[in-house]
Amino acid sequence: MTPEEVYQIWAPADSIWSPWAIPVPFAQMVCVEAPARVDLSEVEEITGRFELSTDVGIVVDLPGELSIKVGLAMAQRGFRPVPMLDGSPGPTVTGLGGAWMNEENATMAASGTAVDMRKTLRWLCRGVALLRELRIDSNASPVFLLDANRTAPGQIITERVFDNRWKTFPQDYPSARFLRERGIRRVVLVQDRTGQPQEDLSHVLLRWQEAGISLAVFGTQFGAPPTELRVNRPSHFRVLWQRALAVLGLRRGAAGGFGNWPHSTGGG
Repeated sequence: MTPEEVYQIWAPADSIWSPWAIPVPFAQMVCVEAPARVDLSEVEEITGRFELSTDVGIVVDLPGELSIKVGLAMAQRGFRPVPMLDGSPGPTVTGLGGAWMNEENATMAASGTAVDMRKTLRWLCRGVALLRELRIDSNASPVFLLDANRTAPGQIITERVFDNRWKTFPQDYPSARFLRERGIRRVVLVQDRTGQPQEDLSHVLLRWQEAGISLAVFGTQFGAPPTELRVNRPSHFRVLWQRALAVLGLRRGAAGGFGNWPHSTGGG
């Protein structure tokens, strides 16, 4: 399947949330056909907490592969998964055929990238057949999918490492007004812990909170029901140049999204 075909299945024209599905990681994807039956038992305990409701939206901030699995399992429950990954997988990832796409424990060599996106892309590919089988309402509640490893915490970026770190920004999301007009009154953040979101995501959620959207957080490591979330004010909140400050040190590719060599001054 071509990159365009894969993207259109994840972001169908009839979904009101498709304008927020970021196309960057799909640009290099040439997926082989995968069976519609995929094993999502790993995330059943997470997704079993949520019943489809027209007034709730979900933000999933888990490691990439797990985030996509949650999105697919939520799709089976009637939600609309919206991938919001803004990093390039790197120059060496061109196709996703072969054994490693279909085998859970396939051995992979080092990726040479700050954020290894290969397993994430594998699940974007594997989700295609499943999503084609589902009949998700065009107005279905959204599940925004992030990669919690997007800033590659602890990674040392040398000139041999393709720097595809990225951040998420308020401009990437529908406004609180748009959410309310579509009936969304509350948003649940799914992450591996309770407490505050990652700093970049807090800029998004605090805007929604200030506009009257009710927030809750579900920490997957604890298994307790979602609890109320009051987002702390992050540094440079609502500062006009906050986005410019946030991307200092990150490297954009010429085609959009993040991903470039540390020594490069040109496009990715």
